[in-house]
Amino acid sequence: MGLGILGMQKTRRKAERRKVLWGARLANLNGDRYLRCLIKDISSAGARVSIDEQFLDKSAYFLDLRNRFAYEARVVWQRPPEMGLEFIRGYRFDEVPSEPLRRAIESEY
Repeated sequence: MGLGILGMQKTRRKAERRKVLWGARLANLNGDRYLRCLIKDISSAGARVSIDEQFLDKSAYFLDLRNRFAYEARVVWQRPPEMGLEFIRGYRFDEVPSEPLRRAIESEY
């Protein structure tokens, strides 16, 4: 008997996801575009977020405001208003490589 669609999706996940509703931010890699988003679910490997604006970049910084941590992420799918992110590398807010993004974070927090 087959796994079905749900079974196949679960086996493709790198880590178990938790359903949440947390505010977050999404920024392009050079830090000059900075958007509010809502985390719908999250794991150590990625997140599903909802955004109000179109985001065409294939890579981004995802800012987990709750934990004050920034993830360099790859956009793996988009179905507006939601998108899936795969985390590549993580940084404390003060370690983010993009100077404009560090300034945006500092001005907000």
